[in-house]
Amino acid sequence: MPEQERKVKGTLVIALAMIVNDRKDFDWKGNTGLTDQDLALVRDRIMSSTWYNLDFYARLGSAVFKVAGGSRTEGAHEFGQGIMWRILLKTYRNTLLRNDPERALSGFSMLYKGTFFDSGSAEFKAAGNGGLFTISDPLGIPTPESFVPMIQNLLKKIAAENGAQDVKVECERAGAHASAKLKAANYKISWTKK
Repeated sequence: MPEQERKVKGTLVIALAMIVNDRKDFDWKGNTGLTDQDLALVRDRIMSSTWYNLDFYARLGSAVFKVAGGSRTEGAHEFGQGIMWRILLKTYRNTLLRNDPERALSGFSMLYKGTFFDSGSAEFKAAGNGGLFTISDPLGIPTPESFVPMIQNLLKKIAAENGAQDVKVECERAGAHASAKLKAANYKISWTKK
């Protein structure tokens, strides 16, 4: 499938659009790669159940990461455990709150393909108090500089909200070369039970 046909669900776009709409004083078009068409979509109501072009999502994610996050990994971490968690919880509460970190992380992995993206996949393999969570896409993970750390802290939040304590999530990026796209990221998760 050509890259321009790839899609992302509005659930992941909403949080980014909220940030752009909140910063009305900023010249998003002049200072980022956002287009007039992008800004029109953002100003319109983003619907969680609607599919949007992945290129639009990548431009929006990159712009928000640079402006609101200051191009800092910490900004993406905060976004994952804050805004992104709250938005996902509104729609997917029954999947994300299972009172069992393994079940919740498995549920989140099932949401990833088909619910969030029309390509790529996610898998959680439990191993004792933790496991390995992998996201992959042979066509490339969108905006990996912000998306990969955002997922890292989102996974930490999911585990903690489901009874895990002292959660640690280490990320290993795989399949990336200077001239190639990031094709996979592995998250090693560990915790103690409450």
